Amino acid sequence: MTKLTRYDVELLAADPNPVTRARTMLRVAETYGASPLSEIEREIALAIIDIILPEAEVNVRSALSKAVKNSPHLDPGLARRLAFDVLEVADPILSHSMALSDEDLVEVIEHCGIGHAQSIALRPSHSVVVSDALIGTEDETIVTRISANDNSAISVRGLHRILNRFGDSTIIVESVSARQALPNAIVERLTTLVTGRILEKLIGRYDVPAHRVALILHHAREHFLLQSVAGNSAETLRVFTLRLLDNRLLTASLIVRALAIGQFSFLLQALSIKSRLPVANVRRMIADDGGRGQGELYDQCGLDRAYRALFSRLLYEARHFRVTRDGLAPDGWFDRAIPLLKHGLRVYDPEWNEEQLVTEALIEIEQASDSSHRPPLQYANGGRQ
Repeated sequence: MTKLTRYDVELLAADPNPVTRARTMLRVAETYGASPLSEIEREIALAIIDIILPEAEVNVRSALSKAVKNSPHLDPGLARRLAFDVLEVADPILSHSMALSDEDLVEVIEHCGIGHAQSIALRPSHSVVVSDALIGTEDETIVTRISANDNSAISVRGLHRILNRFGDSTIIVESVSARQALPNAIVERLTTLVTGRILEKLIGRYDVPAHRVALILHHAREHFLLQSVAGNSAETLRVFTLRLLDNRLLTASLIVRALAIGQFSFLLQALSIKSRLPVANVRRMIADDGGRGQGELYDQCGLDRAYRALFSRLLYEARHFRVTRDGLAPDGWFDRAIPLLKHGLRVYDPEWNEEQLVTEALIEIEQASDSSHRPPLQYANGGRQ
């Protein structure tokens, strides 16, 4: 078919034979996909496709999709229709066609099945908004593809989300480690997830000081310890906390971390054991609106005074938050905690996640306490200590 006219549309509309109509549409599609057409011819081709597409069987629609997938002039409206079709029809368009906008791709990801999203993940490149939407599916196949594709732009938030969900997947973590030009916050987080030669390469590529890696790993172990017991019953947490005490692992930094990340169920048991007070009394001291009970509770525990200021301010903000059954931070907690954690930092990286921010605040306290050139960390603005 070298030229399309309005007469072709009229003939097609008058032809009742579905086989003939399907064949005609596919011939038109081949011409549409392979040959440069005039504006009028493109309009006629689309008119022919529009007439037949609603009645076409899946195999015909799939053949149409394959015929036009690489067309540089594919009509965006037709591309969308095919993209939202069943997967057999949608796959060629989703994995190849440049006629779909980022908004179209995100809409498909959000409203179609996981198979459609997996097809989109096969595209040679992805914008940040599409990559983040794909990561949001939390599908391991998709995330593996995106992580390993340096042409898939991923936001820092997206990288954190990958590591949050798939931090125990060697393939995914190593793929993230191998990506080019990682942000410092992600590099430092990866040092807690990779080992051996992967860790050596990562440290070498980004020139991370060995002493800083050691500090990060120490605090990562404490964070992992807390995460491993999140959601357990009060009785189980008390037994676990007593075991930590016996092994000299119930440290001030561990307790302050539990408070900072909103793991209040563990915190109550830890403070009760360290202070030798019943949990009910601990709760009353935490709830003191006057701002003295929090500091007095810390003193009763006999913990390192270097952490007292941060602990007291955080605990004062926590006084009206409830313990969650799953051991996670209650809603709204980080909105209160993050400004307090940031306040004492000399250097702040907005790309840190909550865990890293807690680690940096604790490291800052430890370094200030060990230094003879600076006093322990202080908090301004009338902070209760």
